[in-house]
Amino acid sequence: MKHLLIVSHDVVGRHMAGPGIRYWELARALATCANVTLLAPQPIDIVAPEFVTGSYTWGNAASLAAHLARADLALVNGFVFEAHPELGASDLPLIVDLYDPTMLENLELLRAADPAARTDRNRRDVELLRRQLAAGDVFLCATERQRDLYIGALMAAGRVTPDLVDADPLLRALIDVLPFGLPADPPARSGPALRGTIAGIGPDDPIILWSGGLWDWMDPQTLIRAMPAVVAQIPDARLVFLAGSHPGAAAAMHTPDHARALAAELGLLDRHIFFYDSWVPYARRADFLLDAAVVVSLHRQHLETAYAALRSRILDHLWVGRASLVSAGDAAAELVARHDLGRVVPAQDVAAVAKALASLLADRDLRTAMATRARDLAPRFAWPSLIRPISAFLAAMPAADRHRTTPTMDMPQPETPPAVEDAAQVQRGRLLHATRNAAIQVLEHSWKLEYHPARPSGRLAGLRQLFQERVLWPLLHPMLHPMIIQQQAQNVAVLRALYTLAEQNDYQQDGINATVRNMINPLSTAVQRVQGEAHVTNLRIDHTLQGVANLNQSVVRERHLLAQQIRDIAEQLAGLEDADQQILARLRGELAPPPAAAQPTEAT
Repeated sequence: MKHLLIVSHDVVGRHMAGPGIRYWELARALATCANVTLLAPQPIDIVAPEFVTGSYTWGNAASLAAHLARADLALVNGFVFEAHPELGASDLPLIVDLYDPTMLENLELLRAADPAARTDRNRRDVELLRRQLAAGDVFLCATERQRDLYIGALMAAGRVTPDLVDADPLLRALIDVLPFGLPADPPARSGPALRGTIAGIGPDDPIILWSGGLWDWMDPQTLIRAMPAVVAQIPDARLVFLAGSHPGAAAAMHTPDHARALAAELGLLDRHIFFYDSWVPYARRADFLLDAAVVVSLHRQHLETAYAALRSRILDHLWVGRASLVSAGDAAAELVARHDLGRVVPAQDVAAVAKALASLLADRDLRTAMATRARDLAPRFAWPSLIRPISAFLAAMPAADRHRTTPTMDMPQPETPPAVEDAAQVQRGRLLHATRNAAIQVLEHSWKLEYHPARPSGRLAGLRQLFQERVLWPLLHPMLHPMIIQQQAQNVAVLRALYTLAEQNDYQQDGINATVRNMINPLSTAVQRVQGEAHVTNLRIDHTLQGVANLNQSVVRERHLLAQQIRDIAEQLAGLEDADQQILARLRGELAPPPAAAQPTEAT
């Protein structure tokens, strides 16, 4: 199988956002048809038995070079070209993923920024797009609307030619749609999430969940303003925002603070509106989604949402089978409306949001029907069924690698040596981490103190169990029930504390790892530079020694040739001397002496 390198620009691990999820799941799906290596700017802290994982240093070309040299082709997020323009000069076949239109996102992200900074960022985004379009052999996007946008850009860049269109009339081999996907496995609850762990949310309160990030181009404000009207009709309604900070290097957003301030202004903060301030681990997102009655994603009208991908958290609504409330105008709204998965409301329409939420919360049968349709639709977005554009490119590639230029003496490219780790220390760390997680899983399954009687093995045991269930338990239940409820609350608090401690420990460990990397990276760069200089010096020494050896061989050959020429001249002079003596003798009338016998010469 061919070696496919996948390069993410965002963090991949236990805590990751949409880009990291996309490349993690693509690596898993593509591992069936290629030898996959997945790289991220930070070490990947989850185990991947199906493929190899690694990391690179953002902006350090040497940290990518060795991986590129071993690959047959690469799938690269388009934003990677921002820090690694050298990819554009590589002869490695490149699949460039343009599912997230950077330029349109930055137009909204920097709307309140200094005009000069915003203009400069836009100029760099235009140059980045040119670089992406020039470098790719194949392009991916997330929706048909995005594809139309990028075909126009490819036309302007001169990538659409008559020969190309003749061979591929719709240009599917040049750019195709690979939307966001879903796990093939159904969701499973692993422990408590919102209900029973956030004070103010009761066991039967209907939860409205904002499942995505509070990005500056989204519109949580309209949802918050709609809540007084919703609460007036559904008094126990609770709205929860998943408001954790981005786990990677994304810029800080203003929207979380604005949303919290608006909820406080309306007197609903921590009463009907709650903010969950930790980033939900990828493996636990089902616990939070399954607590919800309705899941919401709202946005304002602008280019980013018009051309956005079908966002990962929207598809999660399908995966867990929950009714959706979304704003009109993007791919998510088209999907929800086409399949009747929820309600679509005009952008920034407070009254429409309040009316739609109240009707969904009041009608359980309606929500159940929408949830069933959502679950039935989810398998269409399973990651293994979406990878055809990549697998087709893999199949069409020739068996032989493209020619790669051999590094020259002036441009050394030594491979970056792999990091050497203490195996025993790594194994102990993994064992401790697995032990901690196993202990938490035991608590997750036992925190409710549920009674699961064993099947009686005999008649007497059956009578004893019947007496306990029908007589003894009804007598004890009024006394024990408050204690059980209190113990459940304590167990939830302990489990929540363990979650927090585990996340804090992981966060601190990530911080330590980041500090170590920050200390090691400059040293590694210096070592790589010294290795490069040593490589150049060694090449020059080799060239000099080879030149000296060649010179010695040439001198020896010249000496042999000169000796042979001297012998030839001596023989010719001897012949001339004999001829001279014979001529003189004849002139004097004397008998000519016989020619001198040829004397043997000693080999030089």
